[in-house]
Amino acid sequence: MDNQNELSVANLNGIASRIALVAETVGGKRRLAELIQVSESQIHRYSAKDSDPKISVLLSMAAVSGVRLHWLITGEEPVLCQEGSDGPVSIEQEFALIPGYNVHVSAGNGTLPLDEQPARRLAFRHRWLQYRGLNAKNLVMVYARGDSMEPTIADNDTLMVDTSDTVPQDGQIFVIRNDGHLLVKRTQVAPGQGVWLLSDNANYDRLLLNLNDTPDLDVIGRVVWIGKNV
Repeated sequence: MDNQNELSVANLNGIASRIALVAETVGGKRRLAELIQVSESQIHRYSAKDSDPKISVLLSMAAVSGVRLHWLITGEEPVLCQEGSDGPVSIEQEFALIPGYNVHVSAGNGTLPLDEQPARRLAFRHRWLQYRGLNAKNLVMVYARGDSMEPTIADNDTLMVDTSDTVPQDGQIFVIRNDGHLLVKRTQVAPGQGVWLLSDNANYDRLLLNLNDTPDLDVIGRVVWIGKNV
C-alpha cells in the first residue's frame, strides 16, 4: 500500500461513517459521486468499508462539502471552517441532526416511537431549516411505503415531518394515524364534515374523516421535505 496516497485499514471504519455523512450533506451518494467525478458504486464501497479511499479522493470530498480534511481522516473536530468567522466551527453548530426512525407510513401499526432511540440521524444545515421556518426540535424522519402518493412520493422515499404542524390544510401532505395505521395523504378540509384524505395516485379512493368523532385518530405532522431514491 502506498502510505502517502492511501489510508490504513484501522481508520477505515470511522472514515466510512464520515463519508456517509458528507454524502448526506451534499445531497446523497450519487450527488457526491458527480461532484468528485467517481462512480456512485465507488462511493457506496467507501461508505460500506469495502474500499480504502485515496487521499486525493478525500481531498476532493473535503473541497466539495466544506469539511476539513483533518476531520475526514481522523474524526477530530472542528469539522468545518466557516467563512467570515473567527475560526472553525463544529458540526453541531453548522448542522442539525434530525432523528430518523424505522417507521413506514401508509402501512403498519402504531405511532412514531419518539421516546425511543432513533435508528439514524440525517444532517441538515441550520440555515436551510431557518430559511424554511422549521425548528429542528420538531422534525423527524420516516419512510414512505406503497404507491398511493405517486408520483409525489414513491415507495421507500424519506419524509421529513414537522410534528408541530398538526392542523390539516388544503393541498398539504400530512402523516395521520387512523385506526392504528400510519397514513401519508394530501388533505382537503370539508367544512362541517371533516377532512378528506386524498391520494395523488388516481387509482386510490379518497377518504373522509371526522377529526372529532373518529376514534384512534391523530395528526402526527406535516410533510415538509421528501428525499427520493434515484
